[in-house]
Amino acid sequence: MIDAKKILAALVLLFAAVIYFYPVFAGLFLMLALIIFGGLSHFWHGKELKMMCLGAIIFLALFNVGLHGMKFGIDFSGGTRIPVILESPASSTLMDEMVNTIKKRASAFGLTEVKVRAVGETQINVEVPSSDPEFIKSVEDVLARQGVYTGIVDGKESMRGDYILPGTIYRVPPQALRGEDWGVSFSVNREGAEHFAEAVKGKANYPIYMFLDRPNDAVVVATWEELKGESTLVDETGMKNAMAECLRLDGNEIGLHLYNGDLGNLTPKTNRTKAVISKTLSEQIGGQLEAKGFRLQIVEDSEIAPKFLMSNDVQGIIIEEWKAVGLLSSPRLSPSITTGIPNYGYQIGGMAEGTGSEKTLNAYNNERKIESILKGGALPIQISIGSKTIIPAPLGEEFLKLSILGLGLSLVAISLLVSLRYRKVSILFPIIAISVSEMIILLSVIGSFTIDLAGMAGIIAAIGVGVDSQIVITDELLKKEGTKDEKLAKAFEIVTTTVTVAVFAMVPLLFSGMVEIIGFAISTILGALLGLLISRPAYAAIIERVGD
Repeated sequence: MIDAKKILAALVLLFAAVIYFYPVFAGLFLMLALIIFGGLSHFWHGKELKMMCLGAIIFLALFNVGLHGMKFGIDFSGGTRIPVILESPASSTLMDEMVNTIKKRASAFGLTEVKVRAVGETQINVEVPSSDPEFIKSVEDVLARQGVYTGIVDGKESMRGDYILPGTIYRVPPQALRGEDWGVSFSVNREGAEHFAEAVKGKANYPIYMFLDRPNDAVVVATWEELKGESTLVDETGMKNAMAECLRLDGNEIGLHLYNGDLGNLTPKTNRTKAVISKTLSEQIGGQLEAKGFRLQIVEDSEIAPKFLMSNDVQGIIIEEWKAVGLLSSPRLSPSITTGIPNYGYQIGGMAEGTGSEKTLNAYNNERKIESILKGGALPIQISIGSKTIIPAPLGEEFLKLSILGLGLSLVAISLLVSLRYRKVSILFPIIAISVSEMIILLSVIGSFTIDLAGMAGIIAAIGVGVDSQIVITDELLKKEGTKDEKLAKAFEIVTTTVTVAVFAMVPLLFSGMVEIIGFAISTILGALLGLLISRPAYAAIIERVGD
């Protein structure tokens, strides 16, 4: 008993620490705690320990809410509208395709509420909760991408995004990474595998430049000081050759113009040629470039400089990452995949900035962003992001208060009716206590992501199923025939069947890609698992004496 309590206390402290230091993962850690404590609750047979497992989850839930609060959806707290402007009008069919693509990208954000609506033929409004500025920034970053993935080896295209099989895209576990800080894995169709095998045949140790939204018909305009950045390399010629090689693609090469105070005879190839330029330099010569007929593609000053890497392989200095032109990474091709034999599984990855927990968070954000874009697929029309606007909550904070109040009153009403049914006041308190506990835990977990109308509906449904299961357990214990263990075994058999049906009924909704109902599905599944693993055993431990 003493050892079990020490284990429980150590786990509580561990989870409290990770919730404190990694707030972005708090919801995931609470889910993990639910599973671990639920397993321990079933492994430990002592009634006191079952109650302690429930108490531990309640403590962590309250700790999370007190420390980080809860995030509410657009309906409750308002939001931010981000307009996606299409460069050309879209037909109704094409518009539906683009809306669905953006929804698929949004689904990678899990429970976080994102609403996508078409407005006319040239605009799509994306609405997100305004309670999290960092999330809004990440959504803007994902939306700004057209989503075109390209792999280039020795100046030739070796891989395209349309070769990727959508259902095979997933984040790579840390232990499976190949020296990177993050990675996303995917499989390709037969055409893609054969094309890649032919393109890389005999090119062992060559870098494969992996681009996302590599600019077409473009030229990079920058000073040498901007491009060198913080690099300590002194081989200027080698660095310039590395940049030229990175930008090379037969039929669609990106130009490079080193600005030294004069644009010289730099001219656009077409009336759609883009000049990729830093914010600082655009303030100096942006007007001159536009006068020459260039379209400006302005990037952050920190993104204009590529990351150089000194390699002992084929090319010496290579470009490892270049955000200004969409270069994610440039891993070297291992000899085993350059034999000309098709390979169907691939992985893209890269390095994350920062140290410690900051680096872990940046790696997670990079993975989520790339996974989101690849799952959504490429948008068929070029887009740009308009100015954000704040939108009021359609229902408002008062409705949120009334929702929670209504939830509490419904618990009291149900519990009173149950108490009257059994005519034993001793049953009233356990039902109320367990139901309130479930409500606290679910609000904390779902609130770590976003509580929207669908999520709130799922929580209410889960509480209702919980009360029903408690009635089942109570009815079985009140029966005259059979031992107490036999009665509980039969009750939990019924409860397990109910949970199994509920979970399997929600799984199709969970993977449907429809962000409007993902919150309901996950809330219902979490409520069912919480009841089966922790709250039902705890309730049974409290209520067992009524069968005596």
